[in-house]
Amino acid sequence: MLEKYDLPKKAMELARSFVILYAMLFLGERITHLIPLGIPGSIIGLLLLFLGLTTQLIKVHWIFFGAGLLIRYMAVLFVPVSVGIMKYSDLLISQAKALVIPNVVSSLTTLVVVGLAGDYLFSLHSFKKLRKKVIKKRLKERT
Repeated sequence: MLEKYDLPKKAMELARSFVILYAMLFLGERITHLIPLGIPGSIIGLLLLFLGLTTQLIKVHWIFFGAGLLIRYMAVLFVPVSVGIMKYSDLLISQAKALVIPNVVSSLTTLVVVGLAGDYLFSLHSFKKLRKKVIKKRLKERT
């Protein structure tokens, strides 16, 4: 008898999840039309969703069911993209230099910049600890 009432509840959870996810996508698309940032609306929608989740304006359990369903069937959603890549493989091969070189250069640049930034931030953190130790040692010497 309990299963009879679970189905409408699950359907409402799924509908709520999809409405919230689609609303974030819609808002992202509207923002890109109003403010031409050069960032796709879907990315802005994801950032809005992230902001809503981190500020807890959107509760995780509100979107958990729908997001889990989308993630579960994500491979099926990529089939049209894969077919398109196979259809235009000749074009991709002919433009390989123009596609591969910028990707490799940008990936290496990102790797170096993130590594240097991480090293710098780590040194600041380590220096902060070392400075505290020196200050404590000097205070002990004075007393």
